[in-house]
Amino acid sequence: MVSKKIASYKPFARNNKGCATHSTVPTGQADSPAPSERSGERSLLLLLSLLLFIASCKPSGNASVTELFPVKVGSQFGYMDRTGKMVIAPQFLQAGCFNDGIAYAATGEDKWGYINTTGKFVIEPTYWNGTSFSEGLAFVVSEDGGPVAIDKTGAVKFQTKDVEEVGYFCEGYAAFSLLTDAGERWGFMDKEGKTKIAAQFAGVSFFSAGMCAVINDEGRWGFIDKKGDLKIGYQYDNVAAFMSNRAAVCVDGKWGAIDNTGKYIIDPKYGDMHMDKDGFVVADGDKFGWLDNTGKVVISPQFERAFPFNGGKLAPVRSGGKWGYIDHSGKMVVQPQYDFAFGFDGNMALVQQNHKEGFINESGNLSVPISFDDMSPDYYTHYFVGISSASSVITNANQPLFVAYKWLTRFFQMDFETAKSFSTDDTKNLIDQFAGVTNLMPDSSKQEMMSIKVAVIDPMESGDNATVSYATSDNPGKAQTLYLVKEKGKWHVQFSKDDAAKSGSDGADAAERPGQ
Repeated sequence: MVSKKIASYKPFARNNKGCATHSTVPTGQADSPAPSERSGERSLLLLLSLLLFIASCKPSGNASVTELFPVKVGSQFGYMDRTGKMVIAPQFLQAGCFNDGIAYAATGEDKWGYINTTGKFVIEPTYWNGTSFSEGLAFVVSEDGGPVAIDKTGAVKFQTKDVEEVGYFCEGYAAFSLLTDAGERWGFMDKEGKTKIAAQFAGVSFFSAGMCAVINDEGRWGFIDKKGDLKIGYQYDNVAAFMSNRAAVCVDGKWGAIDNTGKYIIDPKYGDMHMDKDGFVVADGDKFGWLDNTGKVVISPQFERAFPFNGGKLAPVRSGGKWGYIDHSGKMVVQPQYDFAFGFDGNMALVQQNHKEGFINESGNLSVPISFDDMSPDYYTHYFVGISSASSVITNANQPLFVAYKWLTRFFQMDFETAKSFSTDDTKNLIDQFAGVTNLMPDSSKQEMMSIKVAVIDPMESGDNATVSYATSDNPGKAQTLYLVKEKGKWHVQFSKDDAAKSGSDGADAAERPGQ
C-alpha cells in the first residue's frame, strides 16, 4: 500500500538546481536528515526523498499532540497511547495517524478503510486506496474507479471526472490534475467538487496562509492566491510553504526568506534553510544554527544537523555522529547518544537506537522504552512535512489514457516494477532487459531519463485493442504511439519484440523509447 501512496506525489517533483530539497520542516533528497546507515532509517529517508517537496497544510511540523501512535510490531501496525500501552492490537498492514477521531487503515492489499480510536472500522476496508481525512473529507478510489470524495460516515459527497490525481483538502481547496495535450496540468476544486482554479500549472503544492506554490514548465516556482492569480512570479528553484507571512526560497543553490509580497527579509546566502516558529534553522557551510526572524544569529552554526524547535523547549541536533537535544540558548540538554531523534510531540520525543524506537521526556529520560520496531510512515511525514503520507491519491480508472500515462511515467522514473503491473508478459520481459541495462548507465543519464515529462493524447479503442499517442519533453515535436490490449478485463501496455522488429530496433533499443 505504501508504494501506491508514494507513487502519487507527482505534483511536487521539480528541478532543484542545486537547492537542498525540503519543506517547512527538514526533509529531502539532497539533504538527508539522518546520519545512520541502519536499514530502517534508510527506508525512512527513501520515503522522505520520494516525497520531494510538500508544502504543509499546517503552520509547522506536527502541530497537535498525538494521543495514539501507529507503531509497528513485527509485520503489523497497532496503536500505542502516550504511556506506552498498546490500546489497539497490531492487526493492520498499514495504519495512519488519527485526525478528528478517524484514521486510515488497511487489512491487506487493496483493502483500505477507516477506523475510530477503538480500532473499529467505521468505513469498511473495501477501497483500493484513499487519502487521510482532512477538513472533514477524504478521497477514496475503488477497483477500476476514479477518486470520490466521502465524509466521515462514508457517504459520497461528489465524484471527480477525468481526474488523474487529487490531493486532500487544505484551506478549503483540493489540488487535482488532468491529462492534457501539454501534459499533466494542475488546478484546484472546492468541497463541492467545483473547479475554483483551472488546471493550468505543471505542478502545485498545498495552500498555506492563503498562498500556494506552483511551478511552470521551466522548473521555476512562484506563488498564487486563492483566485489563482500569480502574486509572486516564477523565479525560484525551490520553495517552502508560507508560515506567518514568510517563506524560505532558494535561488542558484542558496536559501533566503521572503515576505508575502516577495520582498527578501533574509538574502539568499545559506546552503540550507528550514523555517522554525520564531526564526530559521540554517546551514552555514557544513554547520547548522539558528537565526531570528530578522536574520540575526541566535545560535551559532556548530551542529552537523539540526531540526526546528517548532514551539517546543528543545530541538534535536546531531553532534559527533549522534543525536541529542539543545535548549533555546544552544546548550546541550540531552547529550548526543541516539542514532536519530525527532522533535518533541508535546512532552515526548521519538528516538531511534539499534534498530528500535522509543520515546524520551523533556528531562532526557525514557518515557517509553526503546522496544518497538517502527512507526507508521504517516507519523514521520506528519512530523517532517506537516501532512499525511496519504495526502493524495491517483485514479484507478481502467481506461487506456490513464493506464498509458501511468506506464510511461513509471517507466521514465525507472520504477520498473510498477510499470510491469500495467504490462503484458512480453512487455514485462522487455522491461526486465532494460532494467539490467540501466544498472550500467551513469548517474547523469539516469537523472536525464527521470526528468522526462510525458503528454498523452488521442486514446482510441477497438474492441480489446487500443492506442494512445504521446510525446516526451526531450522530443516534444515527435508524436509516438503506445499499444494496449485488454487482458481479463484490464488494459495492459503491449510492446513486443515483433513491434521492435517492425520499427527496425532490437528489444533493448525499443525499451529505451517505448512505442513506435
